[in-house]
Amino acid sequence: MAVTATPAVAQNVAQSASSAQTEDTSSELNAIVVTARLRQESLTEVPIAVSVATAEQLARDQIYTLSDLSRITPTLEVSASFGGNINGGAGIRGIRTQAFNPSVSPSVALVVDQAAAGNVTFPILHDVAQVEVLRGPQGTLFGQGASAGVVSVTTRAPKLGEVQANFNVDYADDGTAGSENTEIVMRGGLNVPLGTNAALRVAGFYRQEVGLRTNTFLNLDDNRREYAIRGRLRFEPTDRLTIDLIADYGKTIEDGVSFFSPTLAPRSTAPTDEPGVTLGQASLADLAACGVTRDRITPRGRFYCEDVQSEENSAALSLTAVIGYKLSDRLSVTSVSSYRDLRIDVFGRNFSTRAFGLSARNENLQENYDQFSQELRFAYEGNGFDVIFGGFLNQFSSAQTPLNPALPFGVTAPGQRVGFSVCTGDGGFCVVPVTFVSETSDNRTLAGFADVTVDLSEQIEAFGGLRITSYKNDSTYGLNSVTPSAFGNISESNLSGRIGFSYKPNSDLNIYTSYSRGYKPSALGFPGQPGAPFIPLNPEENSAFEIGAKGNLGGLQLAGNVFYMNVANFQGQESILVGGELISQIRNIGDIESYGFEVSAFGQLTERLSVNAGYQFNHAVYPEGFIGDDGSDLSREQLLSAPRHKFVLSADYVQPINDRTEAFFNTNIIYKSAIRLSNQDTNRFVFPAGETINLRLGVRNVDERWTASLFVRNLTQNREPASYLPITFGGQDDISARGRPVSGLTTRVVGASVGFDF
Repeated sequence: MAVTATPAVAQNVAQSASSAQTEDTSSELNAIVVTARLRQESLTEVPIAVSVATAEQLARDQIYTLSDLSRITPTLEVSASFGGNINGGAGIRGIRTQAFNPSVSPSVALVVDQAAAGNVTFPILHDVAQVEVLRGPQGTLFGQGASAGVVSVTTRAPKLGEVQANFNVDYADDGTAGSENTEIVMRGGLNVPLGTNAALRVAGFYRQEVGLRTNTFLNLDDNRREYAIRGRLRFEPTDRLTIDLIADYGKTIEDGVSFFSPTLAPRSTAPTDEPGVTLGQASLADLAACGVTRDRITPRGRFYCEDVQSEENSAALSLTAVIGYKLSDRLSVTSVSSYRDLRIDVFGRNFSTRAFGLSARNENLQENYDQFSQELRFAYEGNGFDVIFGGFLNQFSSAQTPLNPALPFGVTAPGQRVGFSVCTGDGGFCVVPVTFVSETSDNRTLAGFADVTVDLSEQIEAFGGLRITSYKNDSTYGLNSVTPSAFGNISESNLSGRIGFSYKPNSDLNIYTSYSRGYKPSALGFPGQPGAPFIPLNPEENSAFEIGAKGNLGGLQLAGNVFYMNVANFQGQESILVGGELISQIRNIGDIESYGFEVSAFGQLTERLSVNAGYQFNHAVYPEGFIGDDGSDLSREQLLSAPRHKFVLSADYVQPINDRTEAFFNTNIIYKSAIRLSNQDTNRFVFPAGETINLRLGVRNVDERWTASLFVRNLTQNREPASYLPITFGGQDDISARGRPVSGLTTRVVGASVGFDF
């Protein structure tokens, strides 16, 4: 039985990475070693607020996507509605990127096997050894994509000299035992030695999700399929040289990707042109005509209507090489090279909720994102003096092109429209003509960094670092042509860093304080209204203060901190009406404050019971004078998708049956206070306080060679969606709401799971 930790790994020198990636299943507190400052340290020694989930917790809590990571720590919220594949959509301590725009950097950096994903992420998580969440600005080591924090994912590394295989299946059926959608997950891995100094690990993943939503007009359930495969080679030709070569490929096929589903029936009493008929009644009648009747409009958000089923496919490729060489007993060098490519084929993406009348759509588009990054860093370990220094280069480009170049621009016929439009389904009438916008964005980041740790005495340590960044962006777009007609560019530099002190009165206690400053560069946003000028965003800077303590008490580690962050020029988004339909675009919304405290406890409560629990109080509010999308004053109101209170518990209890078999009970409970899911001042866009309860009960071999269990996610049917938006009818808000459901978060999923490891 493994214990999950709260502090963790940032980025590793090659030898440290090798240690961190070893799947240590020991539940002893003193066996946990972290490398948050790029060197091996005990958990208590690290003066940084970090959370960790081990491979065991990720498996038992069924963490398969980036969005699922919200269930491992109270400090992290992840939503595909905010950035999705473009920048991950993660937020830490209430600070996140709220933009659907490829030129905007993430607020929370995603790092996979030491390589920064940047603006090219993919939602699938599989064959993972551990996940670490570093809180607060981490610009010294991670750069401009880490102004609020870092999510670092370490995949399972090959083991030299071992043959090992594992396979697991989860199955839940819509309508069986109370399950509200079908879900099939298959995952497995194979480790084989290649001689005495090399090994290969190959891992695969498949997930199918059916019935999360139903298109009533076509009587079709949504069908989402995800595939992923990874090959990882480790080569240790000498005791000084380690080479890791990693290749990842993933694909998602979505049949039915309607933007949002109605969750609250229209209630507007505004008059219409028809005597005696209110706007709400007219809107509801229009929805009912395509099958979304009043009784089908519930917080579950299952039913929606489209005349043509939306369809969207995406494919991602990642190639990473991590090479570490120990130059001497004190000095090592690490090279991290990475190439990432993401392609999204948009056959049809419907931003509206109706089969009849006007609908806002993107059709027959291809979105291409690719990124190359190179980091070279040196690590020196002295007597009371350690330093990490190096350089970083990142090249990112994105382009929106026609999916089928043979289709002409401006055609309104169904199936032949290229680009954005607000038209009737048959194309006979358009309030916004079919417009193709060719968009390109090219970012170049060049940085140098150094991070130093100095022992001032046996008990006091000073630490700090600086990063200087040069950033450049070139963007273009053109209307109904692949040749650009509008051009923009940005060029700027920034100095970010941190400084802090830690005091260790004994080996079981660490008290620390720090100041750090994060940076997110300027951006040129593509407008929501085709043909409008670029939207310039000012750079975002995060100044953060933190005081914390960590200590061991018996079999538990206790940790706590208080924090304050001020984010200047926060980069957010707003909803605007284009042809009577809501479209999102980016903007600066002013300075944001986020402050609060966090406490956590993990370890063995008893010989049979391990826990990982955390609570966060987070006061993260809009600036004075901030006006929401509905024109209301949201001054000092809680930020979008930032619960003020959040509690997370992951627990594992074991009861021996005999000397070979044991029963186990797992629980994962997440409580959130009321959470705003749209930038508007009305209760219909605030999801009420509630808890999501996930349970798992089963039997397994004491060595976990096999396991069989029953599971339920969202036992009490908490109906939290990813986000909310209003529904418009005739260009007016009809006082309703639509949400984006998530399997296991909005719906209850009940099923069985079996696994083998040999």
